[in-house]
Amino acid sequence: MQTERPLSEREIKTLRRHLKQLDKQKSFQVKFLFIWILLAILVGTFAYFFLNTTTELYLLIGTVVVYILMGTWSFLETYLKHRKERKDIDFVFATNKVMSIQVIGNEYIELSEVEDEGVNYLFQISDNKILSFGGQDFYPTKSFPSDNFEIAVCHGATNDVVFLKIYNYGKKIQPIRKISGQAKWDLIGSTNYPDPNSFTIIEGQLENIEAIIHGS
Repeated sequence: MQTERPLSEREIKTLRRHLKQLDKQKSFQVKFLFIWILLAILVGTFAYFFLNTTTELYLLIGTVVVYILMGTWSFLETYLKHRKERKDIDFVFATNKVMSIQVIGNEYIELSEVEDEGVNYLFQISDNKILSFGGQDFYPTKSFPSDNFEIAVCHGATNDVVFLKIYNYGKKIQPIRKISGQAKWDLIGSTNYPDPNSFTIIEGQLENIEAIIHGS
């Protein structure tokens, strides 16, 4: 069942900790850029006294400028990324909405990781409904998947996932079936496969999953 709820105190603290980490990383990046530029200038100045021709001087100046630009580009790339993260967290605080997916069930199929795409799941959540979800945030743990858990998701202003957390309330369960290798790609590659990133629900029974997806 998918619902919306306000942020919990635990989630607010987690997001605030992340904001503090962003502040620390920003401070580190500023110091790193300053040291990078300073070293480029100092090394360039030192090398200047060993030059013999005008051509070498131009090459030295060009090299120093390139190194300064490289450091500045790296700083700006990280800075813009962190600024977006901060804006997204501010958006989550302002809207105060968590998408909560409550999952209760004893049977699921695991689509095991093949490369680095993460693990996907097809979870029987009622007599005739199957929930599809998965990715790199859903690797099995000592307590997940369980027969009762919640997936809490917060989206930013551009719908990017800002926060994702799994809360386990039940006992750990094992899949009734694992699908891997080419069989997994054949299933997920079908146009009828329910989008795991949108927590899509389809009708049917797990034992008939190939027939449901492939339409046979």
